[in-house]
Amino acid sequence: MSRAVIRSLGAAAALLLACLGLVLTVSTPASAACSCKQGQLEQQVNRADAVFIGTIDKVATEGNDTTYDVTASRAYAGTPARSTQVVSTSTGGRNDCGLGGLTVGTTYVFLATGAEAPYVTDRCSGTSLANPNRIGKVEALLGEGTSVDPPPPPTAVLTKVEESPPAGLARTAAPGAAAAIIGLLGLVVVRRLARR
Repeated sequence: MSRAVIRSLGAAAALLLACLGLVLTVSTPASAACSCKQGQLEQQVNRADAVFIGTIDKVATEGNDTTYDVTASRAYAGTPARSTQVVSTSTGGRNDCGLGGLTVGTTYVFLATGAEAPYVTDRCSGTSLANPNRIGKVEALLGEGTSVDPPPPPTAVLTKVEESPPAGLARTAAPGAAAAIIGLLGLVVVRRLARR
């Protein structure tokens, strides 16, 4: 073989390796994406520490984490409070299984881990839109659940305005006496003007 043919074959081989490397590089993130198996609802419920229905009030993303402020209305497992719960999920990284696309004002069935807020959830947990079918399946496994009551109103606290003793009777009655005297003087003036 001539040197020109060998060079051409070498260049073709190098080009082929470069293209193969490019294909592997481009396809690696897709193949390394979330690879969990969602499994059956029963398995997801068994893995969850908290199962509740809640409406998204606010969505905030910081770095690779997204947090959802959620008002819970019904609990099937765990003890979420009706006041705003924080539910977080990862939304970045190579093996991201984060729960994205939840919208404010929409109600979801949350299957999350954690004994209390902030709860953690992802695509593998089973969190989904709260439709009658999904709620029916959850209730078939966990019962009808309990209504999450709103937090009690704040307790009234007595606060002293000042530490001085209360005003005496003379001081309290003085404004009333002054008003009575002014009223009598006004009557006297009116009568005198009427006599003229």
